[in-house]
Amino acid sequence: MKWMSRRKVIGLIGGMLGLVFLVPGASAGSHKEHPYRYSILDMPVSLAAGTIRTPEFSVGGNWYWILIQVEKPLPFMQMECMMGVLPGPLDTKDCSSNDPLLRADWTVWDEGHLVFSGSSTTQADAQHTKKYIFKFLGSFAGEAGKKYVMEVKFTKDGTPLNVANPHLIVVKQGEE
Repeated sequence: MKWMSRRKVIGLIGGMLGLVFLVPGASAGSHKEHPYRYSILDMPVSLAAGTIRTPEFSVGGNWYWILIQVEKPLPFMQMECMMGVLPGPLDTKDCSSNDPLLRADWTVWDEGHLVFSGSSTTQADAQHTKKYIFKFLGSFAGEAGKKYVMEVKFTKDGTPLNVANPHLIVVKQGEE
């Protein structure tokens, strides 16, 4: 009888440890709704015409994506047109002549020296999840130990997209 009660205690403890250690890891590992949750930089932005400047951020020695993330509060096709993420030029037949609204030039600075720059495209370069659209603006190579500042100049008034809670994100390539 004593042997059975020890077995039950060991089983109970093992079961509790399994719940504590295995279940949270399994649910975190299978959650793909926001693939960029390990971003280097994630800040809310307005897409109004003008320039935004990020706080200083550090990176490792890797390549990094620069993205704009938006939620999907508007009809999907309208969001794709406004973001400029349609697969090709023939897909724009349902878009307004003012689309895409998201157009940007970006620069990355290291101690006041321009180290990378680029511009967004007007089609494709996107990833979709159930909740978000991610528009890829460009990429840069980071050096370990360096501190960077990024400036993004929105060259067209994208304020109609502000209802979609836009964020500027920098994420290490390979973690998308």
